[in-house]
Amino acid sequence: MLENKRVVAHLRPICAHPAWIEIDTAQFRKNLAAIRRMVGKRLFCLPVKANAYGHGLCPMGKIAEESGVDSLGVSCLKEAVELRLQGISIPIVIFGAIHEDQIGDLIEFDLEFSISSKYKAQLVAEKIGRVSRKCRVHIEVDTGMRRTGVRSENALELFSFVEGLGCFDIAGIYSHLATSDVPNDPFALHQIDAFRSIDAQVKGKGLLSHLANSGGVAYYPDSYFDMVRPGLLAYGYHPNGKTDPGSEIAPCFSLKAKVSYFKVVQKGSGISYGHVYRTKEQTRIATVPIGYGDGYRRSLFKKASVLIHNERFPIAGSICMDQFMVDIGRKEAFVGDEAVLIGKQGGEEITLWELARHADSIPHEMLCAFNDRLPRLYF
Repeated sequence: MLENKRVVAHLRPICAHPAWIEIDTAQFRKNLAAIRRMVGKRLFCLPVKANAYGHGLCPMGKIAEESGVDSLGVSCLKEAVELRLQGISIPIVIFGAIHEDQIGDLIEFDLEFSISSKYKAQLVAEKIGRVSRKCRVHIEVDTGMRRTGVRSENALELFSFVEGLGCFDIAGIYSHLATSDVPNDPFALHQIDAFRSIDAQVKGKGLLSHLANSGGVAYYPDSYFDMVRPGLLAYGYHPNGKTDPGSEIAPCFSLKAKVSYFKVVQKGSGISYGHVYRTKEQTRIATVPIGYGDGYRRSLFKKASVLIHNERFPIAGSICMDQFMVDIGRKEAFVGDEAVLIGKQGGEEITLWELARHADSIPHEMLCAFNDRLPRLYF
């Protein structure tokens, strides 16, 4: 738990912006510890790509490092360099594609990255051959995602080619599950079997075999192999939207704002752009200073609610770029009152899964949409 004076210091950005994200760091640590217990002695690579799923790249990376996570996973060089510049020293693996002009920085910042073709391996080999330094890489295998990675039947050939170049330290071999969000999915089981066959053929070479994402960790223990890579689960969300009874894993992300305006409007008044919402009687309208310019989806109109004074109220009218309105009926709300868009207030809660379903989306996309105009406050 942070000291009170540090919490106060972190609260200052609220004065600069009337909407903010709160991150419960204690709950985040509980999630990491719970996953550790689930996977036993396997290594834990925490994905922090896309601004740590909207939670804040470097702050969450630092907490993860302090909590004993073995490595961090990112999608691009930019994310990895930001982490290194903040002093994070544990291994960082880039799972996205790397390009020729990035090879120098990959070496300079001591980063691990994916190789999924002879062409990319040769490009890197030509570059690092001039600096007499080996690169740590992971061979990516496509067992069914059909995104990137060498075909399963060609995986060992690529491994031998990379090994033969003599300038690589092959750290691992991995694949990605495509349908693991629900238990007992036949294709997920097929992918696990396909990867197990590859793993058996490279045993004894000192490689880390890794396959399990959040769905794998939650529902497929046979997918654990040597290392796991749960992203969504680490941030507190079960992949299928159902929380296991007794689970210590819970969200550490809340979205809040201060009411910025309050007025009484008459029956039949149109609210917001296009007047697609009209009041059914004289009512009170509160304005909340957050909108799609912050990442709060415009499609949530007519579906989402907001908590004010421990009660749910519907969004009234189209969501604007920087604000939206809430119909609070005969209740009262004053400028400065707290509105909760995601999270708990009193005995009520608006979950991220609830919003994602309203927006015909998934938690990953919703979290990644919240941009840096919203300050992140870490408690």
